[in-house]
Amino acid sequence: MLTIHADTSHVIQLAVGPAFMLAAIGSTLTVLTNRLARINDRTIKRRDDQEHAPTEASPALQQELQALNRRAKVVNAAITVAAACAILVCFLIVSLFVGNELGIAFDRPVAGLFVLAMLGLVATYTLMLVEIYLAQHSINPT
Repeated sequence: MLTIHADTSHVIQLAVGPAFMLAAIGSTLTVLTNRLARINDRTIKRRDDQEHAPTEASPALQQELQALNRRAKVVNAAITVAAACAILVCFLIVSLFVGNELGIAFDRPVAGLFVLAMLGLVATYTLMLVEIYLAQHSINPT
């Protein structure tokens, strides 16, 4: 039978918050990858349209393809930052348990990892808002 010491159970309690943060990052990654998939689908469609479009329609299609490319770059940046954020949270959780098992005070590294993860989350959501703005602006450029 597995017995958990009081210290270990306390560490598990401390790890619950970052675990929820990890779940939120995972959900955000799902949203971002779905947005990227829609951008890719639209890009493929518009490239096909461009091949069969009359010459006078080509500049408008090229402009839309450039807008889609900008959006894809922003979403890719958001995905990269979100994945890095998730890795930081994983290191944070590992640090909690390793510090507990080895009897090492990892207070500052854990706090630093948490701050970096939160900054990454802020950057992720900021990039997501930028992409949403770009998407809305490409539909209604006024």
